[in-house]
Amino acid sequence: MDKRSEDDKLMDHEYDGIRELDNHMPRWWVLGFYFTIAFAAVYLVYYHFAGGPLSVKEYEMEMAAASPKKVEQVQVADTKLKPLTDAAALAAGEKLFVSQTCSACHNANLGGLVGPNLTDEYWMHGCDYTTVMANVSKGFTQKGMMPYGNGKPLAEAELQQLVSYVFSKKGSNPAGAKAIDPEREKKCTPK
Repeated sequence: MDKRSEDDKLMDHEYDGIRELDNHMPRWWVLGFYFTIAFAAVYLVYYHFAGGPLSVKEYEMEMAAASPKKVEQVQVADTKLKPLTDAAALAAGEKLFVSQTCSACHNANLGGLVGPNLTDEYWMHGCDYTTVMANVSKGFTQKGMMPYGNGKPLAEAELQQLVSYVFSKKGSNPAGAKAIDPEREKKCTPK
């Protein structure tokens, strides 16, 4: 505790009739200040001289940890699958198309918004039934398409319903459909 009298602590200047006392900083504040200096020195040495991972390297490590290979994927068991055609399966597929947020990018009429038009014969990643099922299950994260749309795992039967619904809309030519991007989309003939 400072034993000086208040007159001894009084400083020589005043402002608006207020005079300032020359008090010492609280010990906890001074120790905190010294701690920040020590922390900054350790940080500098570790990250810039001892090879600690800089923010760019940490970002790359996090992206590698979250790579698509870590996502559990539905494996299409039967490569000879055919699209479902019954009304109940197509209605279930339409419901999945909306609930999996597919319609957010491909439009509710499948004519395309941010994502491509799914009703024409121009596709980017193959257009046969089993390839499309595999594409929906794994997604294309680098292009913004998450596995299963919103990441919720689908059973193989649900996956079949969803893709069958998409196939049922081929050639429907919806109003306002997105134009073909010839640099990315190629005319596709199923295998």
